[in-house]
Formats: sequence, structure tokens, C-alpha cells
Amino acid sequence: MDQLTIGLLGFALFIFLTLIRMPIAYGMTVVGLGGLMMVYPLDAAFKFIPTGLFSYTSNFTLSALPLFILMGTLAFYADMGKDAYDAAKAWFGRVPGGLGVATVYSSAIFGACSGSSLSAVAVFSKIAVPEMQRANYNPKLALGVVASAGCLDVLIPPSILMVFYGIITETSVGQLLIAGIMPGILTAVLMATGVTLYARWKPEAAPVSSALDTSWAAKLSTLKRLWAAALLFTVVLGSIYTGVATPDEAAAVGVVGSLLLVWIRGNLTWERLRFSFIDSAKVTAMIFMLLGAGYIFATFLSTTGVVSTMTGWIKSMELSFWVLMIGIVLLYLFLGCFLDAISMMVLTMPILAPLITDAGMSLVWFGVVVAVMMAVGTITPPLGLNCFVMKGALGDSVKLSDIFAGSIPFVVLMVGVVALMTVFPEIVTWLPDLMKQMR
Repeated sequence: MDQLTIGLLGFALFIFLTLIRMPIAYGMTVVGLGGLMMVYPLDAAFKFIPTGLFSYTSNFTLSALPLFILMGTLAFYADMGKDAYDAAKAWFGRVPGGLGVATVYSSAIFGACSGSSLSAVAVFSKIAVPEMQRANYNPKLALGVVASAGCLDVLIPPSILMVFYGIITETSVGQLLIAGIMPGILTAVLMATGVTLYARWKPEAAPVSSALDTSWAAKLSTLKRLWAAALLFTVVLGSIYTGVATPDEAAAVGVVGSLLLVWIRGNLTWERLRFSFIDSAKVTAMIFMLLGAGYIFATFLSTTGVVSTMTGWIKSMELSFWVLMIGIVLLYLFLGCFLDAISMMVLTMPILAPLITDAGMSLVWFGVVVAVMMAVGTITPPLGLNCFVMKGALGDSVKLSDIFAGSIPFVVLMVGVVALMTVFPEIVTWLPDLMKQMR
């Protein structure tokens, strides 16, 4: 049996294992190891795989992942989510759909201190949803806004997915993090505008709450409490942008800053510190397991010629750039229904990254496009992790079907953001280009 046949059969076996609900990391490891042992002599495979795996996962840039995760956990205990929501309520509470708009902008602010959309959804499910319920918001709107606004954490740095993408595509992590700022702001503005327009169209779906204090005194008072998030964002991203620190060094500074803020606010306890480290370690272990499994599986597909064959086949079709991008968007919409973001990246980047490079586009630009599509996958059924996290946080008081239904309009909006970034790639590349000029 030739190597290409082995590779195609292995890929088909992996799809089958995924469909029968075997964890992605296990499926990639089993198929990748088994396939490599069929291609190489056993002694060579047992020497090559451990050394290659160690070399890949010991990349120093990976140290930014656990640090950014820990930074986000500590930011939660520093009450940054609550401070951001209080400020956004005071400033936007009186506009149509004010509480929904406040949720979007406060999620964006919290995203500047946390790299995980799941963390943002868990925080704002407890903060924002009860307030919107008391104000008699349409349940689908209230739930959909929180689940979708959590996606902003994927774009606004520090973003765990951007770091992961940079590692597997060998792209500058610093440029990727900076590239997410403008698209993140754009997405937040479009989400907030969408909520306002819907509230104008159907005022009964998002009543303006008369109990909100939107006086200038309240606005200035709540704005002052945002100093912590502003300082953390400025120090972490500013050091990366100016070249003072690498992403891993900036992440370490962010952890220390978050820890100091928790202590200053009197929220630091041994129990919370212990939980922060344990929770961060669990998430990091999951990511590294997927990363290692992805390396083994990608090596198998590359060695057997599957990657080059599929890439060559797509190139031979001579698709226009726009047709290629439409195909990529549809592919991620489909995969997002069944796979988590990191698994999608591991599976698709070996094939898609060369195609984007051949099309003359920047991998930094494509990283932001991929991040948006990964965010879409967190709110689309049936997998939609953001929606399940929200259901777990709120329990039987909400319906999972309402969460998914409320998120669908935001899926359309985020696909529109991808279209805008494709037509105007400067939205993504402007800040990274400025950063390169400064150095």
C-alpha cells in the first residue's frame, strides 16, 4: 500500500472516530501514531516522534498561553468585568437597547484583560443577564447578546487563539495580537449598533430601564474604576507594540499586574489563588494535549503526501481569491458545528495557510479572519461552547434553544465583518504595519 493511500485511509478513520465522539486529541494521536508506524520502521518512529513532539511543544513562545490564561482568571477576581459593566451602563444605559449595548462594550473591555471567550460569557451571564431580565428584555436578545459579545475576547488582545495560530503557522505572535485590535473594536461597534437598531425597531424587546443612573456624576465615578483595565491593557499591549517586551514577557507582566490588582482590591485569598492556578493549569494541559496531538497528526498527513495532494488539487482548480474565501468561510461554518476552535486550526492550517500565501495575502491578516470564524463556531449549534457555558452558569432559568436562537443574528454580523476585512484588509494590517515601522 502506497503512502498516499495510507494517509487518506488514516484521515477517513479520523473522521469516523470524530463522528463517534472520540475526543479530538485522542483521535489525532491514535491515527497519527498508527500511521507513522506504518510508514516508518518501528525503531525510527519511536525515535522520531518523541523528539519531534518535545521540540514542538517546548517552543518558548508557548509560555504566553498559560500566562494569558492565568491573567484572565485573576482579572475576574479583580472585578474588572463588573467595573466595565457598571461604566458601560452609566454611559449607554439610556440609548435604545442600552443594557445590551453596555454588555457588548463591557465584554470588549474585559476582553482586554482576558483571552478566553468562555471566561467572558461565564462572567457576564451572572452580571448582565439578570439585569436584562429585570428590565423585561426579550429572552433571546438578552441571552444572544451575552453569548455573542463573549466572542470579542477572541479578537481583542490578549487572545489565546491568536497565540496558538501564531505558533502553528510560524507567524509573529506580537503582530497577530496587535492586528486584532481594530477588527475587535469594529465588531463591538457593529454588535452594539445592531442591538440599538433592533431596539428601535422593536422597543418592547429592549425597554429602557428608568432605574439606571446615567448622570454625569455616575458616568465619571464608574469611569474612574476602569483605571485597572486601562492600565493592564496599556502595559501589556503597549510593551508588545513598542518592542519593549516579547509576547511571553508581556504576558508575565500581565499576570503580575492582575495579581497586584486583586490584592489592592482586597480580593486576594489563598483559595482564590489556588483555584486560579489549578484552573489555568487544566486549560493549559488541554491546549498542549491538542497541540501535541495536532503535531503528530499533521506530521502523518504531511509525510504521506495528503497535505501536498489536497493543496495541489485546490490550486489546480484555479479558484479566484473571492471564491476561495467564500469556500473557507463555508468550511469553518460547517466545522464550527462539530469541532472546537483549536482543533479546527490544527486540522485546516497545513492546507489553508499555503493557499493564502500563494494568493498574496498576509498570514497575519488571515489569522484575524480565522479568529473571527473560530468565534462564530462558539455560538453555532450543536457544539456552540459559549452557549453551553451560559446554560451551565444560568441553569434551568434559561433555555439552550433561546441562547442559540438569540446568537444567530450575530453570526451573520460576524461573517459580515470577515467580508469587510477581505475587501479592506487595511482594517487588520494597519496597526501591525505601523508597529514594524517603529522598530
